[in-house]
Amino acid sequence: MFAAYTKELDDIDAACNEILDQLDLERNGRKNSVGLITCDSEFVDSGVVEALCKRFDFDTVGITTRGTAVSGQVGFDILSIAVLTSDDVRFSAVMSDPIVIDDIDAPIEAAYHKGTAKYKNEKPSFILAYPPLLLNIGNGRLVMPLKRMSGEDIPIFGTLSSDLTPNFSSCKNIYNGAAFLNTFGMIFFFGEVHPQFFMRSISPQNVQKQHAIVTDAEGFVVKTINDMLFSRYLQRLGFTSENFGNLYIVPFIVNLKNSNLVSSISCSNYSVTEEGYGIFGEKIPIGSTIALGRLDAGDVLKTTKEVVTLIADMYEKDSISCVLMYSCLSRGIIVGNDYFAELRVVSDTFAGVIPFQCCYSGGEICPVPDESGNMVNHIHNFTFIACAFT
Repeated sequence: MFAAYTKELDDIDAACNEILDQLDLERNGRKNSVGLITCDSEFVDSGVVEALCKRFDFDTVGITTRGTAVSGQVGFDILSIAVLTSDDVRFSAVMSDPIVIDDIDAPIEAAYHKGTAKYKNEKPSFILAYPPLLLNIGNGRLVMPLKRMSGEDIPIFGTLSSDLTPNFSSCKNIYNGAAFLNTFGMIFFFGEVHPQFFMRSISPQNVQKQHAIVTDAEGFVVKTINDMLFSRYLQRLGFTSENFGNLYIVPFIVNLKNSNLVSSISCSNYSVTEEGYGIFGEKIPIGSTIALGRLDAGDVLKTTKEVVTLIADMYEKDSISCVLMYSCLSRGIIVGNDYFAELRVVSDTFAGVIPFQCCYSGGEICPVPDESGNMVNHIHNFTFIACAFT
């Protein structure tokens, strides 16, 4: 991996040259390459992203975000690109057609077929996934078709887009310089790829001891908890209908019924329907237990430090070469006035040592182990995830 960045928003040529000079692809590039872009939406609107992607002879996929850490820099006002390059691993990048609530599966399935058709007789070994942030659908529903198409033996890692607006109205997904509001970007890896996954969410001491039981649910929609309408359950917890729209910053810690996972999953409630049902980022079966978690600044920094320290130790032992990281945007919000404190933990540990890219996420996609040691693709919220390549 070779990473580069720019903060130049107005001078397009200067921005492109700054990044190209840092990457030095004539010297560093291998036979096959793909680019990962993270940036504030203003870099899209100004034309910098489009101009930069035209300077590459490989595909680029990316997202807008609320903050990035790369090459020792942290901030809102950064366009970063990480170029993965290899002589033997091959890449196939694709962007789906627009996704709407009445047509979710077909565009994603078509994109999967298009992306994997490049190497027809070979199954991908790894997938990077970049769905759009669509609050009326939820991230788990968007990833479900990809999980079904690929099967559980292919690990999927990635993030949803985010932005600086209160209602995420300017989130965009990027493909070869073009930006879209409701499309799904994917990168398929073919060949010997050995990713290792790390994640931390909310420490056990910050989770309520008393769990409730999901008594009626359908897919990603929770209808009743403890036989109470979901909205009534929220009111019993002290929430009012006026703040239902802000529930995305409230962690729901779920033990999924019959999942055999070794740990619980942190989920966001994306919205409450007119019927009083909750739309979640993960499919929550009837019989699952649910409790509120508490995210605080100290726990955010503690759990992130645990992950980056572990990765840094592995790098010193020559067992990994580079790392991609995504952290839930709620973690940055919870930190408070020092919004970039978590990203600085990453940057201070890795800058000048390990090739890396890290940004804030609208939803985290990362495999987790089950009781048999198998990795199961899952959706998370309020979580710091990392994918390190050997």
